Order: sequence, then C-alpha cells, then structure tokens
Amino acid sequence: MAPLLETRNLTMRFGGLTAVDNFDLRLEQGELVGLIGPNGAGKTTVFNMLTGRLRPSSGSITLQTDGPVELVGLKPNRINRLGIARTFQNIQLLPEMSVLENVMMAWHGRLKSPFWAPILGLPSYRREEEAMIDGSLELLDRVDLLELADAEAGSLAYGQQRRLEIVRALATRPVLLLLDEPAAGMNPNETNDLMRIITEIRKDFSLTILVIEHDMKFVMGLCERLIVLDHGVTIAKGLPEEIRKNEQVITAYLGERRRAAD
Repeated sequence: MAPLLETRNLTMRFGGLTAVDNFDLRLEQGELVGLIGPNGAGKTTVFNMLTGRLRPSSGSITLQTDGPVELVGLKPNRINRLGIARTFQNIQLLPEMSVLENVMMAWHGRLKSPFWAPILGLPSYRREEEAMIDGSLELLDRVDLLELADAEAGSLAYGQQRRLEIVRALATRPVLLLLDEPAAGMNPNETNDLMRIITEIRKDFSLTILVIEHDMKFVMGLCERLIVLDHGVTIAKGLPEEIRKNEQVITAYLGERRRAAD
C-alpha cells in the first residue's frame, strides 16, 4: 500500500549552502512521527518545502489521497486544499480578531458558495455560514477554548494561542497535520494537556501528524518513531528508545550545547 506522503532525495540549497540534503520521508496513514535535531538542522525548511513555501532545489514530494499528486511546484493554498495543514514556529494568528473569527477565516476556504453569495443573502450561503460557525465552535471545544470564543486572539495566554493555531489548521480539514514546535514556551501542565489533545485529535480526525519539537520529553512520549536531522542530513531513524541511545544523535545534541555555552 502506498504511503500517504513520500519524499525522495528532497534537497534545498540557498546559494552555496545545502540546508536539507537528500531527505527521504515515508509517512503511513495514521502515523504520528517526530522530526527532531539541533537548531539549524533543517527541520522547518522541510516543512516549508512540504507546504509549498519553498520550492526544493531537487527531489520529489508525493501525496496520496484519491491518487498520487506531485506537490513540488504547487502553491501553498493548493497544497492546503489537497489536505496538508501546518502550524508555525512563530505564532501567526490575527490578534485583533476574535478566537472564533480566527477559526472561521481558516474554515472559509472550504465554502462552496460564490463570492457574491453573501451579498445577495442566498439561502445556500446562510446554511454554509451556520455550518461554519457551528463547526468552528465544536473545534474550539475540542481544545478547551470554547469559553474564549469571543475573546481577542491576542489576549490569550501563550499556550492557548498555540492551541488556537492547531484549531485553525484543523478547520481546513487536513489529512496530514504538520506541527512546528507546538510545545514551545509551554509549562509542564500545558505540555501534558497538549500531548492529550494531539493524541485525541489524531484519533478522532483520522490524522497523520508530523511534529517538530525541541522538548525531548514531549516528543519521546508522543511520537511512535523519530527522524533526526543534523546540518540538513538525516543521521538516524527509529523508535524513541532507539533514538535516545543513538551515539550519533547524542553527539549532535551535545555539540549544540557546547556551541551555546561558548
């Protein structure tokens, strides 16, 4: 059976710098996989290639839904419609809009009514709008944000904003969810809640999830298998307990700590 997503020899060069070198990834339907590595390893560059924000220098990205689709060269909005959604390392909400409005903005791309339908007040648009509001509220309830639906997104605590970003991604109805450091800046209680939420939405929405994260306790406790990048090169793949003991991985992370201490 073909994987949901497969990359082959995916490479990204910036001038003379190779940020990602021959990256091979195979994601099966329903997997929860972690992509880890020291700072500057190329993890977010991989996400940017998968979502069309960067065009790879070489290699292929194939998504299998109704049939194989080559993603290289497609625009981000087209890739999103095909079923890939992401969150960002730096939160990208609309802070002056309400929590609910932020989710509805993401949901809006799924509406089938023509752009002039709301001007004419067509019944078909009103039905879609009601479904959008109800669906957005239901998603907020899934991540314990329903009571804050009318609050300004910028007024939310940091951990709540992270959860709102996940809801915005879910509103596009993805089959593959990419989470870029979702636990960054969270306290232990928030991190534990986030692990629960990710586990639940994966099951309830039949999602495949790829996670970038620096919190090793979080990623080791959440993911079924891990891929490790260092300077754009894959240095290890395996189960969390295998990666934890991998000498090459330990050396890569120790090297990062030494550089930070210098």
